[in-house]
Amino acid sequence: MADSATQGWLNRRTLTWAGYDVASSVYFGVAPAVLLPLYFRSLMADFANPTAAWGALAAGAILASGVAALIAAALTAHISRLTLLSAATAGMVLSIAVLAWPPLPSLAMAAAAFVAAQSFYFAATSVYESFLPDLLPQRFLQKLSGFGWAIGYLGGAFAIVILLQLVGGQTQTQALMQDCFTVLAIISAAFFVIVLMLMKRADFGSLGPGPGAPQLSGVIAVIGQWRRHRGLYVLLAGTMLVHLAVSVVVTFTAPILATRFGQTLPDLLWLLLLLHVLSVPSTIGWNMLMTSWSRVVPMTILLSAWGFVLLLMAFGSGPLMPVVTVTVIGCCVGATASALRGFLAESVPPGSAPAFFALATVAGRVAAALGPALFAVITMLKGQEAALMVVVLLLCAGAALVLVHLVRSEVPLQPARLKADG
Repeated sequence: MADSATQGWLNRRTLTWAGYDVASSVYFGVAPAVLLPLYFRSLMADFANPTAAWGALAAGAILASGVAALIAAALTAHISRLTLLSAATAGMVLSIAVLAWPPLPSLAMAAAAFVAAQSFYFAATSVYESFLPDLLPQRFLQKLSGFGWAIGYLGGAFAIVILLQLVGGQTQTQALMQDCFTVLAIISAAFFVIVLMLMKRADFGSLGPGPGAPQLSGVIAVIGQWRRHRGLYVLLAGTMLVHLAVSVVVTFTAPILATRFGQTLPDLLWLLLLLHVLSVPSTIGWNMLMTSWSRVVPMTILLSAWGFVLLLMAFGSGPLMPVVTVTVIGCCVGATASALRGFLAESVPPGSAPAFFALATVAGRVAAALGPALFAVITMLKGQEAALMVVVLLLCAGAALVLVHLVRSEVPLQPARLKADG
């Protein structure tokens, strides 16, 4: 466990761990939110409803990524987590590169590459995040989770600045977006090589599954012990519903802004850059509130903000609507994700991090797949406004479960915090 935790929560190993967040955001902070929706909508232009078709493809990719996370969890019993992380990361980078090839766009090949990229990304993420409980004592985990998520946006912001130079003044074409994927693959490869080398030097290879791993290393075994961890499963259920709502926002914000408000690729990249710039201080600020004060009130505000975003997507109008929507998302997206990751890290039993983080990834992927699929079906039947209101109701249910978990766990954490402050 953290050998230098008594000297502070930021050390060589934790900084190196957070560096992976920076590298991974080059792809995940840019492609799923803007490039992929626009690219596949252009490939699906002849479809009756390109937005619904994109939602169905996104849902399929999300489900595949959940299976990949399960496979990664099973492999941690036989392969070093660092080795597995390196292999999954290499697969993700290669899949991004395939999105830029061949010269003539092919829907089938592009879809396969997209599914592979998402699958490798979330397999790697479940392994990477499972290191978190092994790095520091419980009272520091929320701080490290928030720090990693906050600085992670720097990688995405760097990639967006490069892409803005590439797309400036050019006509939005499939070939241009393929060039964007090429840039993302090159930047991602460079960042990941550096980070994985640093992780090897920081001896991440010595961090095995941990004590008690034979009993809890498998996801099936973890599910079978749900009675012992009821509070954790309440958190997972709430997190699933929150992920469902967030996935709808991430998957459909760009298409909605492009169709209803005429936003082009450069416009959306500028908005995405605004989101990244806002996300760094907002994630740090919310994290400071949650680690030095109550977690219930800040989390209530953050989850309410997501409801406001969905209402803006349903009923917002006027020239400022895209900027307002992205501003609100930027003020809550990183903080929400890092907080949920930190809550899970605080709650997992010793030695079961790979299994629980894999289970959390699978649960999140199932919920995130249901989000776009549900949105697409209800949109075709009743319209976008009705679909977004259903998502708001599901978000409210998820928020209630997360807050119930926080209220129950707030008191046990207070002595640890007072001790740490003292």
